[in-house]
Amino acid sequence: MRFTVEATGAGGSRTGRMTVPRGEIATPAYLPVAGRGAIAGLTPRELTGLGARALVLDLHELYLQPGADVIEGAGGIGTAMAWQAPTIADTGVGAVLEQRKTKVSDEGIAFRGRLDGSPHRWDAEEAVRLAHRMGFDVAFALADPSDPARTERWARRALAEHAWQTADRHDALSLWAVVTGGADPDRRRSAARALRRLGEEDRRAGGLGFGGYRIEGVGAPAADAGALRAAIGELESDRPRYLAGITGPADLLAAIEAGVDLVDGTEPARAAAEGRVYTSTGVLDVTDPALRADFRPLDPAKDRPGGGNRADDFTRAYVHHLFVANEGLAVTLCALHNEHFFVSLAAAARRAIADGSFPGFAAAFLRGFGKV
Repeated sequence: MRFTVEATGAGGSRTGRMTVPRGEIATPAYLPVAGRGAIAGLTPRELTGLGARALVLDLHELYLQPGADVIEGAGGIGTAMAWQAPTIADTGVGAVLEQRKTKVSDEGIAFRGRLDGSPHRWDAEEAVRLAHRMGFDVAFALADPSDPARTERWARRALAEHAWQTADRHDALSLWAVVTGGADPDRRRSAARALRRLGEEDRRAGGLGFGGYRIEGVGAPAADAGALRAAIGELESDRPRYLAGITGPADLLAAIEAGVDLVDGTEPARAAAEGRVYTSTGVLDVTDPALRADFRPLDPAKDRPGGGNRADDFTRAYVHHLFVANEGLAVTLCALHNEHFFVSLAAAARRAIADGSFPGFAAAFLRGFGKV
């Protein structure tokens, strides 16, 4: 993986370019989450058409179904799902840790399979092996969100396994560390410094080091960016930074302003399933009976980031009808529109950083948002 910072802007915002064997991502970028290998009926061609340049998948879910053997046999995750651009493996450990019977120790994580209750055990090495076998471009080291010291120990073991797998398989996976530490900025700084030292130590010893960093557990940067900025301040400037779980445009723009390069979230698909559509003026409830005879497109604004998309061919009234009739096309159209909204907003932020207008752009957008 190669990463180059191209321009810097207000706060810690920056633009850059990340290149992996399967493609290039202009940053900052919003990455759609296709946890189990798909998003609400959208084909890879549609996702590429709306501007998505990489997808995030759930390693834990794919491990359970269809399994590493099937994905490896198909030629890797990209071939299996007919996706030719980069793929990023989220370990999915957050959901695993929420399960009642999950047990965590220094050795790893013991959990029950969601599908059949069967017992499974992951350690730091197994998570790396699975990502290599499935053919991902980027994978995160296994982490314990509540214990930075354990996360560091697991990261050290992951680096060693990553070196062995890369030498044995001759592939090009990039392993990234996970910065934990909760809401305490000092704890965040300490965790980030430890992982940075570990990566530098590994490279000096002839290893591959970490390709980048995922900052874990910062759910709302718009409300409190302290923990996020604390971590970023301790990391190398020539490594990309990743933040997961963004739920709205305010948090997306706040993360970008703090210096995050890649952002993901499940909100676009979740909102679509509930009939909520993100527009340039706020969130629209398409299930509202008041839209029964509203013949405007989902977002009628002509100057919205990213311009139009295929969902513009359909009126609010028609999409409302699809929800009332329980037709699957309703969720597909809303998902397409929502993914396009977030991808396009991040792309517009990138252009604003490049031309020096990011603060004004972000403020103007947020002033208009929420007035549906």
